[in-house]
Amino acid sequence: MNTGQSDTQAPRAEPDADVERPAQTRAEARARAAAQAEAAAKSAPGLPAALTRPPAAGELAYESTITAPTEWVPYVYTTAEIQTHPARRGLSIAAVVCGVLGVISGIFVIWGAPLSLAAVVLALVARFVETRAGALWIIGLVSGVVGILMAALWFIVITQMLPAYYL
Repeated sequence: MNTGQSDTQAPRAEPDADVERPAQTRAEARARAAAQAEAAAKSAPGLPAALTRPPAAGELAYESTITAPTEWVPYVYTTAEIQTHPARRGLSIAAVVCGVLGVISGIFVIWGAPLSLAAVVLALVARFVETRAGALWIIGLVSGVVGILMAALWFIVITQMLPAYYL
């Protein structure tokens, strides 16, 4: 009777009790390696000690330690925390102050241009950095642009009209 198996196939051998089976987990493999290293160190005292050692008094075994979670979970602020957090408005206020000083000095002289330019830069930075600053950065931006226009007007007056009076 033919069972579908070839006659050359050897029957399965049962595993010997002397042969070690591979460890089921990494912890078991580490423990087995540590035990083998310790046994080897005891049998050959002149050889250097193994790199791993059993835990000393008060230390946890490496296998018993738990690793940190692998996913980062962001902290979610509650509404109460958001409302109590002080709003940052420093850059917006600086933009308003520089813009107003640039307009006031731009009325009289051309030297208000650097203040007005600083107001525009501060207002644009405050727009992205200070999300809860409200309309302060807009006031700083508008006053800075007005100051720059006044400085440009002074530049035109000084370079075009004044030389005509002195010629």
